[in-house]
Amino acid sequence: MSDVDLVVVGAGLAGLAAARAAVARGASVVVLEARDRVGGRTLNEDIGDGKVVEVGGQWVGPTQHRLLELAAELGVETFPMHVEGANVIEWRGALKRYRGTIPRVSPLVLADVLQAQARLNRLARTVDVEAPWLTPDARALDSQTLATWLTRGGCRTAGGRTLLELVCQAVWACEPADVSLLHVLFYIRSAGSLEVLTDSEGGAQEARFVGGSQRVALRMASELGPDVVRLSTPVRSISWSGDEVTVEGVTARRAIVAVPPTLTSRIDFAPLLPGHRDQLVQRMPQGTVWKCMAVYDEPFWRRDGLSGWGLSDAGPVRLTYDNSPPDGSPGVLLGFLEADHAR
Repeated sequence: MSDVDLVVVGAGLAGLAAARAAVARGASVVVLEARDRVGGRTLNEDIGDGKVVEVGGQWVGPTQHRLLELAAELGVETFPMHVEGANVIEWRGALKRYRGTIPRVSPLVLADVLQAQARLNRLARTVDVEAPWLTPDARALDSQTLATWLTRGGCRTAGGRTLLELVCQAVWACEPADVSLLHVLFYIRSAGSLEVLTDSEGGAQEARFVGGSQRVALRMASELGPDVVRLSTPVRSISWSGDEVTVEGVTARRAIVAVPPTLTSRIDFAPLLPGHRDQLVQRMPQGTVWKCMAVYDEPFWRRDGLSGWGLSDAGPVRLTYDNSPPDGSPGVLLGFLEADHAR
């Protein structure tokens, strides 16, 4: 007889949400988490006076309905990203200020980027979100990288390719040569458009969570209780036979493995996973990104009429944001190092 109906591996947002949904349907559940905390890739960092910054994922946008609904259910409020003021771009050795989402670069480069963006959005509308592999020309799209597409006519100017490279690093935390065009299009279709993925106002960086994004996971774990969520319990083996699965001594009717695909290769499965599945996880690396934050007594850039949002074609920090708490004190500037710069 099974110990529980369901065992969940991983206490990140996905694992805890799965456990919460199963408990709501009357199932008995155990969540096993290797770390001594919950939250996965969300993690709050104390900066004093009861305020935090997030050293993991932090933003939420208007098309992320499930997360917004979950946060509302748990009583975790959001606040708008600070966007008032001029943005700054470092481009070809010069610093320029601009407003809105369109940086001050050559009109020819801007036109090139806009046509590439329109083409990507148009291609993305052909993607089957639930089954991307059924998309027309899926094999051809998946057989080329975003870099291949850009250099074979997707962008016709060097400046346009640089800006799209920056977008790739910012959204996917990898180089254009690291990601297939099909995955890029799937991601764009899931969000609604490339603009949604890159914008602050009306886009994926529109809002932050009051008290930090990890509060969503902390609230779910608190609801479930310590008898359900077991920390510091790494899963090294999963075996199944007939109608039972055994995970680190816990026997269940079903198991959900809610960790990044590449990490599942560290688990010994008995019997082994199907060959195609094993090959898939070997080819799904995570993105590479560092978040660096500078904390000041106040957000001095606001006084100077700046938003804190900066772009750079040079790096190593190629993207910055104002990451201050809701009341604007202290001032926090967030810089991203991504892809090759992070490596």
